[in-house]
Amino acid sequence: MTEVRFIDLSGVIKADARGQVFFPWPGPLEAPGDLLATLHLVSIRPGQTRGHHLHPGHAETLYPFHGDALLIWEAPPGRLRERLLTGDRTLVHIPPGIPHAVTNPGPEILYLLAWREATGDGRAAPDTVPHPLGI
Repeated sequence: MTEVRFIDLSGVIKADARGQVFFPWPGPLEAPGDLLATLHLVSIRPGQTRGHHLHPGHAETLYPFHGDALLIWEAPPGRLRERLLTGDRTLVHIPPGIPHAVTNPGPEILYLLAWREATGDGRAAPDTVPHPLGI
């Protein structure tokens, strides 16, 4: 199992007085229909948590763009880790099989984009499997 990666987007987000633009896919997609079918916009109210699951055959990418996000994940098995994401310049890559959840610790609604990519024989694996994290 590989580790959750946090990718600083400071150099690829284009910002001006109107706001920001970020293109998450810099080139052609291997299976655009599969990837775009998993793209979803998530909102989480203050104090609430979404997740408590894993994706056996899919890597998941999260891009929180409004509000604060507390990412909680299990790696290695049985050991919880967490990282607070503030601002809008960090992309999170969660490899297949890593249990995770996102909590909104802030006073405003958290918005994030999420999408999954099948890896290896991931198309045959279940998309999402519940996995309580004990938080």
